[in-house]
Amino acid sequence: MRKIFSISIALVALLTTSCKKFLEETPTDFISPENYFTNEAGLNSALTGVYDILGKEEVYGSYIPLMHAQADEGFYSRSAQTTGTQVYNFDASDSSVGWLWTYLYQGIERANLLLANIDNVPVDDQAAKNAIKGAAKFLRAYYYFMLVDYFGDVPLKTTPSTSVNNVDIARTPVKEVYNFIVSEMEEAEGMVYTADKIGYGGRISKTTVEGILARVYLTMAGEPLKDVSKYADALKWAQKVKASGLHSLNSDFKNIFIRYCSDQYDIKESMWEVELYGNRGGDFEAGRIGNTIGLQCNDQDYGYSYGFINTTAKLYNSYESTDTRRDWTIAPYQYTYNVVNGVSTVKDSTFFTSTQIYNRNCGKWRRIYEKVLPRNKNYTPINFPLLRYSDVLLMIAEAENEVNGPTDIAKNALKEVRDRAHASDLTTAISDPGDFRKLVKAERYRELAFEGLRKHDLIRWGEFVSTMNDIGTDITNTGGTNYSYGALAGKNVRVKHKLFPIPINEISLNRAMVQNPGW
Repeated sequence: MRKIFSISIALVALLTTSCKKFLEETPTDFISPENYFTNEAGLNSALTGVYDILGKEEVYGSYIPLMHAQADEGFYSRSAQTTGTQVYNFDASDSSVGWLWTYLYQGIERANLLLANIDNVPVDDQAAKNAIKGAAKFLRAYYYFMLVDYFGDVPLKTTPSTSVNNVDIARTPVKEVYNFIVSEMEEAEGMVYTADKIGYGGRISKTTVEGILARVYLTMAGEPLKDVSKYADALKWAQKVKASGLHSLNSDFKNIFIRYCSDQYDIKESMWEVELYGNRGGDFEAGRIGNTIGLQCNDQDYGYSYGFINTTAKLYNSYESTDTRRDWTIAPYQYTYNVVNGVSTVKDSTFFTSTQIYNRNCGKWRRIYEKVLPRNKNYTPINFPLLRYSDVLLMIAEAENEVNGPTDIAKNALKEVRDRAHASDLTTAISDPGDFRKLVKAERYRELAFEGLRKHDLIRWGEFVSTMNDIGTDITNTGGTNYSYGALAGKNVRVKHKLFPIPINEISLNRAMVQNPGW
C-alpha cells in the first residue's frame, strides 16, 4: 500500500475530473491540505477526486465489465486469449488485479483526506456541506464493498496517511468490513440530496444510497456471511426507493442504453451511473464501454469496437421470442463493409441466422448513438450503469420472497420488470418460495446481463463454481468448432476464483498481509 498511502501527503491528482456535470475544472496537482481545504469549491473538487476512481479504465471504465465480471452470460471472443481474469487463468501478479486494488484504495484515501478536513471548512450552505460529506462517506463505503466483494478480508483504514512507512496493516474480517459499510451508508442516506434535486445520474442521491444498501444487505444474506436476517434489511431499503416515488421503469428497454451512449440522463430508471465524457480530446475521462464490450465494428467513423464479448446460447435461449430485451442485449446482426485501400467503411448490416447464436456480440452499448465527434477509435463517452430501478424491483422480489414468501408484493415487482419487456407473466401459479426464487434468479440473469452483476449474484447464491463449470461444458457441446474456445473460462473456474488473489506487490510491501486460499 506504500504507493496508495503516499497520495494524501502530496494530494496527487486529487482533482482529476470524470464527473462532467457538476465539476468542469482543470486538474491541479501537489496542493497541501492546509491551503486546499478552505471553501466549498475546494470541497467539491476533492469530492470529484473521490468519484474519479469509478471511471478509471482499470475499474468500471473497461476492466470490470470486460474482464473481472465474466460469468455465464458471455465469453471473451478471442481464441488466442488463454490467460487473464477473463478466462480465469491468472495469478497474484496479474496487473489488472493489482490496479483494481490500487485504485479502490486510492479512492478510499481521497475520501479519508476529504472527511478529515471537511469539518474545519467554513461553508454557508450547511445542506451542501452535508451532501459533500455524505457522498464521500458513501463512496468510501462503496469502494470497501467492492474490495470485500473481490478480495474478502481487506485492511480497513478510515484516516488519511501521514507516512509512507506505515504500510503493515492486517486484513480486517469480512463481517467487520460489512458492518462499517452499512453504518457509513446509512449515515450518508440522511445527508445527500434527493434525485430530483440533483437531476442526473452521476452523483449520489438519497435513493442511490438506499438501493445500494439493499444490494449490500442481499450480499450479506448470502455467501460468505450467510446471515439470512439481512434479507429483511435489504427489503426495507429497496422499499424506501419505491416509496420515494422518484423512480420508475423506462417504457422502452433499449432507450435506457441509447441514453447511456448519447449523453442523456434518465434518472427515473438509471439511478446511478459512471460518468464518462468526450473522446480523449481534453481533460475529461473517457472510457472504453462500447469499444471493448460492444458490437464489433471496423469503421472508426461509425464507432470502432473490438466486440470482445459474445453471448452464450444459455443467455440467448433464456429469453422468450417476444421479449424485447433479447435483441438489444444480444445484437442480432453484424456489419458488412466496403474496403478501399485497406480502409473499412460500413456498408450495411446482415442479420444472423437462427443457428448463429455464439456469433453475436453484447449489444447494449452501440457506438452509433454517440454524440461526441469525431469518434475516437479506442475511447468512448458512454456511461456505465451502477444501479437501475429494475434492479431495485428485482431486489424487492427476492428479499420479499425470502422474508414472507411469494406474496403479491414479490410477484408484482417481478411482473413489472417482465411487463416492460413484453414477456409473459410467470408468477400466477407460483406458491412455493423455492420456485419463486428460481424465477427471480433467472430474471436477474436476463434483465441485468453484461452489467457486471451476474458473477457476484452467483457467488452470493453459492452457485458460481458449478454454474461456470456447467457453462464450460455447454459451450463445448454446442459451440461447434468455431466457438469451442469460449468454454475456457467455465472450465478453468475453481473454488479459489470466488475471490481474487491479494496482489503480489501488496504481499511484498505489507508484512502483515496474508494471501487468499488457493493463490
